[in-house]
Amino acid sequence: MREPRPVVIGAGITEKWYFHHLKNLCDYRIEVRPKYFGSDTAFDMQKWVEDTLSAGNQAICVYDMDTTRQDGTERKRKEDFIAYYANNPNVILCGSMPSIEYWFLLHYEKVNRYFETSKKVIKALNKYMEFEKEERFLSKPSWVEMLLADGRMQKAIHDAEELGHKGESYTDIPKIIRILGRNCPK
Repeated sequence: MREPRPVVIGAGITEKWYFHHLKNLCDYRIEVRPKYFGSDTAFDMQKWVEDTLSAGNQAICVYDMDTTRQDGTERKRKEDFIAYYANNPNVILCGSMPSIEYWFLLHYEKVNRYFETSKKVIKALNKYMEFEKEERFLSKPSWVEMLLADGRMQKAIHDAEELGHKGESYTDIPKIIRILGRNCPK
């Protein structure tokens, strides 16, 4: 029997391109399938998780939590989704509040204050690096290379784990790095 392959399932194009570049730059043994990205709804993510599990793989779910602030129905769906898979060892849940861009910001600054939206996080991130939520920007690996430079990923992992879910912002992305077994050699 083969070992389950980690398959990343994500909310949108930012997650898709980030993990695509990490796979290539860090030689991570993960699958990043474009069909498993583009929707941050718990309903779609659950379909993709079930598809991944039925193929004998491990599902790594990367999702933003800011959508739960504005939409009570989606909040309930996401809470149910998280509760349903919480004890399944083949499903790794990696939420970020408000969004994955908060994880990127931690590469530069230890902060867990309230960010109303991902746009507010991106504004803070742009003090340190150019970042755009556009395919033409995200498809180039240079922005991920910047995040990996000078030991920034190790700093972000440390800060995210130390801050945990204590503040207004958080990220569980370090879980993925731990599952992959090593930090990126960059």
